[in-house]
Amino acid sequence: MPTSTTSPSSSTNERPRFNSWALLFLFSTLALTAHETDDSNANAGANKLVTAVSSITLILSAIGSIAHLGFSSFLSSVFVGTLIEGLVALVSLALWAGCLPVVMDPRKGLAQMYVGKQSDEVIDYQPIISNANLYFCSWGAAICVLSVFAQYVRERLSAGNGGAERGGGMGYTNLWYLLGLASVVVVIEGMRFKNQVCVIDGGAETATCGRNTYGLVTGIIGLIVSVIISLFSTFGKDSALVTTISSFLCAILYTICAGLLTFDKGPATYVGNQYLAAWSGFFLSFMIFGSVVKEFMGVAGGSGSGGGSANNVNSSNNVEEEENEMDTI
Repeated sequence: MPTSTTSPSSSTNERPRFNSWALLFLFSTLALTAHETDDSNANAGANKLVTAVSSITLILSAIGSIAHLGFSSFLSSVFVGTLIEGLVALVSLALWAGCLPVVMDPRKGLAQMYVGKQSDEVIDYQPIISNANLYFCSWGAAICVLSVFAQYVRERLSAGNGGAERGGGMGYTNLWYLLGLASVVVVIEGMRFKNQVCVIDGGAETATCGRNTYGLVTGIIGLIVSVIISLFSTFGKDSALVTTISSFLCAILYTICAGLLTFDKGPATYVGNQYLAAWSGFFLSFMIFGSVVKEFMGVAGGSGSGGGSANNVNSSNNVEEEENEMDTI
């Protein structure tokens, strides 16, 4: 009597984005709690925005989590892998993309605030984390919703390609996405520091503003490179040589960037967005470069071993032919 068997991977494929949806629900809940329990918030408009975005994504992520668990077959069939899930993920991503800059604005004092180190005639303003729970939970929610959307797009592209994985570098495509996110933060924080601190008399030293400009340029280059390479990798058009050169370039730029921004007279010697983004760009770029080199060397080694095995097969065939000829004689 035939019996049906379920492969170990089938249960995973039925809920491919459950972890990301569940983490988004968790971070949205914690961000809402951290914001509502902070008595120092005085900006009414910003308060309403954070409360609304956290509440909406909390509800949407709860729906996504339940759908991926499979408790309701109807909800799963309507939501999982359909355009509805893509639309919900896109709306959640847009909400946090608009809310996160408000949360991180030091002038509003929600998750960061400006502090100054008085030295002679220079105050040396720098942003630091003022509400750690709101800060890290907001970033956690933003990264989770970005992960959900990226996984959804990858699944749709894979389905359109007959179920085959596109591109040879899908293993590090997510790292390019994260590097792009880190570059966006470096650019935003660099522009914010330039427009809010460097324009103030005595707000920062000339050397500090100069280092901030380098960080701004590095963020722009890193953003352009990461977006282009991640898109080519997603659509299967990536090149090992171009990816290697691009990741090496980003690694060099972010090495100098992290050093200039976070040491001595840099604008990010205190822990904040600019500090974490600069070091994230440093580590991510080297992770990508290492992954690309490792994959490239693995392919080269594999081809060499393949060639060796082919030679062994040919030589064994020749020996057998010679033995057959001797038997015939």
